[in-house]
Amino acid sequence: MSVRESLLSSVAPIAAGELLVVADEATRKLVAHHISMLAMQASHAESAERAASIVSEKASILDCVIVDVGLAGLDAWSLLRQFRQEPETAMIPVMVILGRPPSEADSLKLIEAGVMDHLVKPLNATLVCAKVKAVAERSRMQRELKNKLRLALEYSAHDALTGLFNRRYFERRLREEAAHAKRHKRPFSLILVDIDHFKLVNDTYGHEDGDRVLCHVAELLGGSLREDDIACRFGGEEFIILLRATPGPAARVVANRLRSEVAAKGITLGAKEEMRHVTLSGGVAAADERNNYDVDNIVDRADKALYRAKRGGRNRVEME
Repeated sequence: MSVRESLLSSVAPIAAGELLVVADEATRKLVAHHISMLAMQASHAESAERAASIVSEKASILDCVIVDVGLAGLDAWSLLRQFRQEPETAMIPVMVILGRPPSEADSLKLIEAGVMDHLVKPLNATLVCAKVKAVAERSRMQRELKNKLRLALEYSAHDALTGLFNRRYFERRLREEAAHAKRHKRPFSLILVDIDHFKLVNDTYGHEDGDRVLCHVAELLGGSLREDDIACRFGGEEFIILLRATPGPAARVVANRLRSEVAAKGITLGAKEEMRHVTLSGGVAAADERNNYDVDNIVDRADKALYRAKRGGRNRVEME
């Protein structure tokens, strides 16, 4: 075994990954040769435009970006600033290739640019492998933690029974939509619905079938909306729907369509599997041009409209 092979044997392979080398062709080939034991794919760019395009396209899978700061025609520092300024690419680890060991001033500049590590020409195979391996493993750990956090946040945003978004998530999205409506004069509406006589369902068939009714209604509501709309379980047998870019009259049409769909779709309940049809009452409130995009107490306004629908005989929709 050669000395090089002996040294490289201490660098354990990692799962196939991907990096971007922003350098001339000769340097890219040299880096690719040095990291061959790591089973990583190396993309190549020789311009800032091409590098930015690749990083943007592969932001979710890149383990590392290696930039030769001495590449002719490349403003490496501007490119690094661009990476740091974009939320999608800011966390991708960057290493740079230098023509000489960095001075104290160089080191400070690298730190300010967010560079994780550096390589010095001529490139040493063992150092290249070891540093790329370390950076790639850290990058993947960060991505894994980020994905776990994202899943945790998504889980915490959903109602455990129905799978719809929960009230906490709705309240956050409502604040965002209200701010957007005020700033851009873009309408949105709320539909607050309540399952009619739900207590009777629980009393007659038990809470297990009551839960089935909640899931039945949630599935119908969630499956009948646009991708941008937000259906949430508001509490108990109440559901609330945020319709983005939708004025009040259009929201009332949507609410009546949802009410009709739920009333038409039966569900079997009880030991005898009786076919039953549940109905909804709904209240609609909006922030649109008719009320100068008023978002104050919009949930209360929808609730008052819902109360009128209940008082008016149920299985109906009222508007504020």
